[in-house]
Amino acid sequence: MKSIAPLLIQISLWASACILTVLPCAIAFDYGGILPWAQWATCVAVLAAGILALPSIIDRETQGGPRFHWLAILLLGWAAFAWFQTLPLPGFLLSLLSPGSAAAYTTWLDPILGSQTERSSMHPISIDPAASRHAIAMLLVVATLAWTSASVFQNRRRLVLLMAGLAAGAAVHAALGIFQLVSPETNLLGMNAINRGAHFAAFVNRNNAALMMNIGVGASMGVLAWRLSALIGTEVDDENFEVNDLISLASDRDSSIALVSLVLCTAALLVCGSRGGLVSAMIGFTLALGWIRARRGTASIPVIIAVLAIAVALLIVPFNLDLTSLDRMELLSDQDQSTILNDGRIPLWNDVIAAATTYLPTGSGLGTFADAHLTQLEKSSDGWAHHADNLWLEMFTEQGIPGLLFVGVLIVGVIRSLNKLNDSPDAVDHGLRVAGWYILGSLAVSQFFDMGLIIPANLIACAIFLPVAATRGHLVAPRIRDTGYQSDETDDYFNADQYIDTDNEHDVAEDLAGEQTASGELDGSGDDAVPIEPATAMEAKRKPRIRFQTKKSLFPSLAIAALVVFPNAWALSVLQMDASADAIVRRSQAMLVQRGTEPSQLEALILPLENLAQRTASPAVYRTLSDLHFQLARYEEVVQANPKSTEQLRELYQQTAPAVRRLKWHSQSEAVAASSTNHRLSTGGSDSTDSEKAPADTDGDAPAIEQMATPPLSRHYIAALKNAETELGVRPLSREARTASLYLDFVYTDRDRTRAILQQLSELYGTYSAALRQLAQLSLDSNESELGANYLRKLLERQPQQTPAALKMLESHPDISVASIVPPTTANYRAAAKYLITRPDPDLEFLAQAYEGLACGQSETIAERARCEELCADTAYVLKRHTESFACYQKAVQLDSANANLQLKYINRLREQNKIGTARAHARKARERFPDDRRFDAVINQMAQQELR
Repeated sequence: MKSIAPLLIQISLWASACILTVLPCAIAFDYGGILPWAQWATCVAVLAAGILALPSIIDRETQGGPRFHWLAILLLGWAAFAWFQTLPLPGFLLSLLSPGSAAAYTTWLDPILGSQTERSSMHPISIDPAASRHAIAMLLVVATLAWTSASVFQNRRRLVLLMAGLAAGAAVHAALGIFQLVSPETNLLGMNAINRGAHFAAFVNRNNAALMMNIGVGASMGVLAWRLSALIGTEVDDENFEVNDLISLASDRDSSIALVSLVLCTAALLVCGSRGGLVSAMIGFTLALGWIRARRGTASIPVIIAVLAIAVALLIVPFNLDLTSLDRMELLSDQDQSTILNDGRIPLWNDVIAAATTYLPTGSGLGTFADAHLTQLEKSSDGWAHHADNLWLEMFTEQGIPGLLFVGVLIVGVIRSLNKLNDSPDAVDHGLRVAGWYILGSLAVSQFFDMGLIIPANLIACAIFLPVAATRGHLVAPRIRDTGYQSDETDDYFNADQYIDTDNEHDVAEDLAGEQTASGELDGSGDDAVPIEPATAMEAKRKPRIRFQTKKSLFPSLAIAALVVFPNAWALSVLQMDASADAIVRRSQAMLVQRGTEPSQLEALILPLENLAQRTASPAVYRTLSDLHFQLARYEEVVQANPKSTEQLRELYQQTAPAVRRLKWHSQSEAVAASSTNHRLSTGGSDSTDSEKAPADTDGDAPAIEQMATPPLSRHYIAALKNAETELGVRPLSREARTASLYLDFVYTDRDRTRAILQQLSELYGTYSAALRQLAQLSLDSNESELGANYLRKLLERQPQQTPAALKMLESHPDISVASIVPPTTANYRAAAKYLITRPDPDLEFLAQAYEGLACGQSETIAERARCEELCADTAYVLKRHTESFACYQKAVQLDSANANLQLKYINRLREQNKIGTARAHARKARERFPDDRRFDAVINQMAQQELR
């Protein structure tokens, strides 16, 4: 039985190692693992690997204790801090720890849900506790990975398996991505269904894929460095390394596998289109090759300068190449809106920094960035940034100062371990060091331009590799000295046959090689190893070092394993509930947009959603419940109206649309709209919240609402509102819940609350132009003319091209002046004048103001100047400034002499003012200029007939 136990332990550890090695590549096939079910499956696999790794506690060849699992302990501490952020705290303490979170639960909610006297005064730091719990669960999975990896991959053969597996897995996705580029019509993995961003391989975003490629490059370099050191004793980051040494790898099988992976991953980096991926790869290569190290001394200074110069050049110099990643390095070009200065990152970072400072010192909660930055939107581009495209800045927003400390300790610890590996004589440790420097360098740099590390596939890969790099350095003994050596506690555990006489270095190298060949172990693992040949280069450059084992205490190892593995059970339950919630939410949303859905089908979804809401308090579940109740209320109102035909049924259903249903109350209850009744609801329904109803554009003709009889208010409308309010309670900065509440203002009938929601939405959608336009329409529909005018002005400040749509919106609101919404800029004046001159009764006072602000002299091109002069002429003509108008027409014709329509317009305007002679002369010139255009002949004939009469 005793002889079987070690075999069973090894089988268990090897099974755990295989699961961990395959996991990143497998998870990446599901869009990088971003879906909840994939994260739940990841947790199951990690828990299984952790359980299989438990025998390492009693394995005498596997080291344990806090020193060997410091990274797992650090991650547990980080998870504990993130959990603390989800605990309800008194108001005074919350305002000290996170003023931004305190404001979210008070300043932002009081005008909608009532004051603190009506609600609990205890609130968490996290502004989305459900999202934080999900993120904590993933962090616990990473902690379990860190412990499992550090335990399993102490064995050198399993460590080689890890590096080769990571390299091969990344190469598979690199090949997949390249194949998709070569055959774009191929819909592998359903990636063609992605209509946002630029995907690569199985990743939704190419920057996320670039991080996986860089991990593959680093692992490939590690394998190559290991083989090079094992075969000829040369290290790639050594000063004496020569490129010719790589020839020795030509006939090595392991090297050929790594070389193929290196080529594929490097090619993928070049063609995937990620600028940050290329820059981080360059930094990674520099670190892996050992140029930026303390042992190089002042020789590193010119290298650092050169690397920085090349990195800047990659970002600002345009390349006329067919490699997408290099093409997109163009920083200063105005033609490519995807370059760094024009892709919206820098304005977003300015807003994120402003938001992050409001949550100091403890942040807004793990996983809450999507909401946290919304309160400070000033410069960001249109749309909603769910991530900051800068992981370090995003982490600073969510975790505050403690997050910086956690990351700082992690990076410093990994660097110290990598430096300790310099003292190891094991070729595998040399490969690990090279791979570690590359991955750490590329990871640190790439996350300044991306957030790919939080993509589960990349996170799992780093969580498996970095703990090995962070702890294996502790297996290396310090240098052994001839004299004056002060023994420490580790000397008690040196075996007599492990002592090495440092007087004869050549004999030492031979002894090491012989010991490997005879016993198959160099680090006490008991595994076969490639013999190391004595090398003159190694003999001359360093003293030999040895590896050692420390005495193992069972209780600390058992305690650490329990602390790391058992919380994974809680994480598994959280991820399972989130996956279940995501599945039913997706099914519900699909049924809501599907035609022909029966009310009974929607009602069948309510009970399971309510159960999930009670268990998870998920805003997404509350939002879906609100959508379902609103849809059921629409069905109920249509049935109560008793339609007699399909046409009438369709008309009645259109009248219950979210943007139309509230108009009925505003149009029929003006007395209610003029005075706040504050009809608050106090019913005890399901504890659930509303779904996202983005503000709908109501520019089109609304149905005849008067045709619809006034039915009693459906109970489903009340339930929809309660769900929206509940979502606001657990996610105080939710834009979707506020929008849903706004569409339900006919339920709560409180005009002050409607005004507060409109004002808050304008801040939360502060840089989203489409939403601002729709909010302006909703404000006008709510008889909030001042708010509507402010939002239109804010919209036109960002997008002058929206001026015609805004002016059209004002035609049904004559009480709002055009001058109150059009900013005094040249672009706005030109757009407004171009629209107003086409209207039958334009605002002449504003048009005169716009005419003075056209500033044609500021045009940058001849074509723009010609268009401006034509606009100036048209505007002056409407203002009856005919002399100025004809002067502008002449300038426009001179600048754009090939525009036949312009010349014809000029001729007709001259005729209208009885300037027949000038018109005839100009028409004759135009006929000569455009001999094939018969319109000028017709004009000349018409003027001749007029003279005859």
